[in-house]
Amino acid sequence: MTSDPPALQGVEEAPSGTQENLTARTASGLSWSYLSTAVLLAANLIYTATISRLLEPAAFGLLAMANLVILFTQYFARMGIASAVVQKPELSKEDIRAASTAGLVIGLGCMAVVWTLAWPLAALFRNPDLPPILRALSVSFVFMGWSMTGLGLLRRELRFKALSLIAVGAYVSGYVVIGVGLALLGAGVWSLVAASVSSTAIQAVSQYAVLRHPMRPPLRWQPYRAVVSYGARLQGAALMDYVGGNLDTFTVTRLASTAVVGQYSRAYYLVFQPLGNYLTQALTNVLFSALSRIQQDLARLRRAYLTVMMLAAVAVFPMSAGMAVAATQLTLVVLGPQWDLVVGLVPWFALAAACHVVSQMSQLMAEARAELNRSMAVQASYLLVLGILLIVAVRFRTHGVWVIAAAVAVSELARYVGYLALARRVLGLSLAEIAGAHVPAAFASAGVALAVGATAYMLADSAPALVVLGAEIAAGAAALGVCIRCCPTPAVRTELWSRLGAAGLIGTAGGVRERVLRLVLGTPHVPVGVHR
Repeated sequence: MTSDPPALQGVEEAPSGTQENLTARTASGLSWSYLSTAVLLAANLIYTATISRLLEPAAFGLLAMANLVILFTQYFARMGIASAVVQKPELSKEDIRAASTAGLVIGLGCMAVVWTLAWPLAALFRNPDLPPILRALSVSFVFMGWSMTGLGLLRRELRFKALSLIAVGAYVSGYVVIGVGLALLGAGVWSLVAASVSSTAIQAVSQYAVLRHPMRPPLRWQPYRAVVSYGARLQGAALMDYVGGNLDTFTVTRLASTAVVGQYSRAYYLVFQPLGNYLTQALTNVLFSALSRIQQDLARLRRAYLTVMMLAAVAVFPMSAGMAVAATQLTLVVLGPQWDLVVGLVPWFALAAACHVVSQMSQLMAEARAELNRSMAVQASYLLVLGILLIVAVRFRTHGVWVIAAAVAVSELARYVGYLALARRVLGLSLAEIAGAHVPAAFASAGVALAVGATAYMLADSAPALVVLGAEIAAGAAALGVCIRCCPTPAVRTELWSRLGAAGLIGTAGGVRERVLRLVLGTPHVPVGVHR
């Protein structure tokens, strides 16, 4: 008998065989998402380490200014269409055609708006070099709007293997090949622009090649309203998330030079790209599809939420603690010695990114339950806290740009608490249940931070930065394993056994993988027959 992970049990009201099939497909989707995330992290590390040495900080500062506009407009270009396609209980061909048409029209509209407002926006940022960059980047909106329907359909069908391969191929082709290639040829900031646009275009074309959905525009308003209404409300919360995620960068652009903006944006990117982007996508892309199917079964959704929250926290918070302690070596190895300002920003961004990623689990649950108004209320409160803290930070700007990063970290922590309160209200959770889900993460974070700090103390002055960073990573990984093994809350070990078994990652009974897992996780307290 296969033992289903609690987070995926009963994902839909269907016969047992259908539920088991969906469980297996969801577990497979998570496996592919994690695999693609690992590959993307490696590719991103290669790209970041290379491009940061080929271009000056001012080039990244210029792109950071342009991205404030581009990333803001992306929320309108996407309009939540992919999520609406996934979440809609019954999806007709007419709905698909409406989603495809709406995506293209909205993408073209967004490109036209940015193209028209390029010069006024450049005046706002006091930088005359911005207009051509903004206009070139706006071309990606057309591909983005077009790709939303295919993205939603592939997620709805749990075809995460295809999505993972497309994501990796688009990133490597766009950023590593085209971006780095142009930088080597001396294209400067235009290598960053070409990497972004080409990656989006490759992903859109590839998705349509895999799943050719109908695109003929329907002539009735109803299918458009059905698709766009949910997406518009969803993007309202996402738009607030964007404003909060970029208000600090906008503040820095008004106070500091382009080079300092580049340093600040690189620090943010160094932490949030692997944690806030790749890791979040690997979790949310798969789990949103599964949680949407059990949205009406509150008991199952409650169990699923607690499981996902506990496992996400025990993975993310120790990782961010290790990054914070290893900030010096991480910056030297990945970016280089010219990025000295980044070192003091990484610890604050590590805390912010951890809270941001794990709070996404609560936000995901709210979206699956269509509790969008409550989610927007949490986001509005977060924006208010961030605005107040940034005003205070500006008054102390003479102490350094780190005060802005500190304001971001504290406001992300406040949002995290707000989403926990939302989950408690929607799912009827007790404070003890919420606290219990965080005990393994707190225990492991302390252990990882101590292990990484001790390693840095012993080796920092006697070995190259790359060797020290490698030793810190090894010490942190070993400490994480020991902390999970010795954690006073055994539920995390039970859940890990169940998850790994459902994904088929335990191997045969008595095999090497099982023996290693028994060493790390102890003897399982639930059946894991899936691997036998």
